[in-house]
Amino acid sequence: MLLSKWINRNGHLHPFNPNQILVIREDEIGDMCYSMHVFEMLTSQYPHAQVTVLCKPFVQSLLMGNPHIHTLTSSYTELKPSYDVIVDLRGSWRSLLFAFKHKPSVRLDRATVRFRNKQMGQHPHEVVTNTQIVTPILQESLIGIEPKLFPLEQHLKKAKAFVEANQLGSFAIFHTGARKQLRKWNGFASLASILKERYQLDIVFTGDASEVVEINNWQQQIPFKTYTIAGNFDLLELAALCKLATIYIGNESGPLHIAAISGLPTVGLFGPGEPIVFYPWGKNSRVVHHVLTCNPCNQVNCVQTIPCIQLISVAEVVHEVQQLLA
Repeated sequence: MLLSKWINRNGHLHPFNPNQILVIREDEIGDMCYSMHVFEMLTSQYPHAQVTVLCKPFVQSLLMGNPHIHTLTSSYTELKPSYDVIVDLRGSWRSLLFAFKHKPSVRLDRATVRFRNKQMGQHPHEVVTNTQIVTPILQESLIGIEPKLFPLEQHLKKAKAFVEANQLGSFAIFHTGARKQLRKWNGFASLASILKERYQLDIVFTGDASEVVEINNWQQQIPFKTYTIAGNFDLLELAALCKLATIYIGNESGPLHIAAISGLPTVGLFGPGEPIVFYPWGKNSRVVHHVLTCNPCNQVNCVQTIPCIQLISVAEVVHEVQQLLA
């Protein structure tokens, strides 16, 4: 926050005409999903500017085909020696050092926005926070742009081929995994049987290669054939499959947010996660979350007899599915 005050002290944030804009977002999949609108807002405001995005390597596939990003990198050594604007959506010591050494005309950062929100007793959704970070250099008419993904034709073809090869009708996508054990709900097998019987939905599991064994265990608990793309689809291929699916149900994790901003009706299952801030975004999204007095926690050591995510009943999830499909 102090670095931004120093860099911006003699400048006028708006209007001006930058040629080079650097956006730093060194976070996870969900964080990047809820930053997608930032790139579109910047190129809408400054159509002649070149937007460079620095992110983690495994998140880069999510940004392929995005028309609002001109250069994509995960290495500070590949960055230019100077930028007119640096938008630091999550500060780190390295990003601070880069801005200090390569002083831009304007630096916008998360810390300043979080400090102001905290003073007002607020901690809004990540989409709102990321919008607030770039608001000082935007026209008001751009504020309502929504985050979205841009799967390419190759991603859409692979998704369609999977559906056709398995002769899927209407189908639900399940994501049973999560980075922390306390985020994993244990009711997916019962839910699958109800969705099959009541809505004739096929079930497709998603996840990365590390989740294949866990998904196989889930499939063995379900008394009919289910399908999986775990380890075989990248992030944008999952986004393409979301465009063909009927509904998505999953724990708080990156794929949940991919589904949400793809416009697919989505039910997010939350346990120790913080309320509101990372709920799935959009009018087609629902959340089941029992918020206890110990929330939020470190997501490692549970002080409850029953972990909060296991308080979610199958009936509650079915109710949200019913509301969305209605």
